[in-house]
Amino acid sequence: MPPLVRELALSRDLAADPRRRGPVPLGLYFDELSYMHVALPNLTTGSAAAYLVQFAHVTHPDALGDLWGGNVPLAGLLFRSGESAIAFVNGSDILARRRFTAAHELGHAVLHRDSMGATLQDATIEEADGVLGPMEVEANRFAAELLMPEVVLRARADELRAAYGCCPRVVLGYRLASELLVSREAIGYRLKNLGVGDGE
Repeated sequence: MPPLVRELALSRDLAADPRRRGPVPLGLYFDELSYMHVALPNLTTGSAAAYLVQFAHVTHPDALGDLWGGNVPLAGLLFRSGESAIAFVNGSDILARRRFTAAHELGHAVLHRDSMGATLQDATIEEADGVLGPMEVEANRFAAELLMPEVVLRARADELRAAYGCCPRVVLGYRLASELLVSREAIGYRLKNLGVGDGE
């Protein structure tokens, strides 16, 4: 667990516990920082701007510049104003994708607050690092480490190995994707990166 994720977890007694089953309580991390996250169906720059105006997060639409009236489809968007932040996710995405996007945007808020402007827009969010800029890679790693804690992954691998004498990574991945509410692609990438489970 990276220092920032560990710090957040300890401040709320949210440290990853392999004895606890179920997904990481992502909302509590947002609460700890007094940040919000909002799912808007078919998220666009314009729908995020309309939300910000409707709920008085900005007092004048012109303050949103290019966002206002825009129709650019997005996977996620982070809006910052002073010390507060709102992470928008595409509510039309499946739950696992929405959780990863929210954690990714939280990563931007925590890691990049001093280097970003008022908004940071993500047209797509890849769960694997691939060909991404440094800020996107950092936000992805933050999301992966937050949602898929290494201590939990290793504990589940040990359980599978103890029960069956082996730990096929694909089987472990299916089990963990269901337990942690993450995509099979994201958990597969994470397991492979950590070298957890048997397989390529």
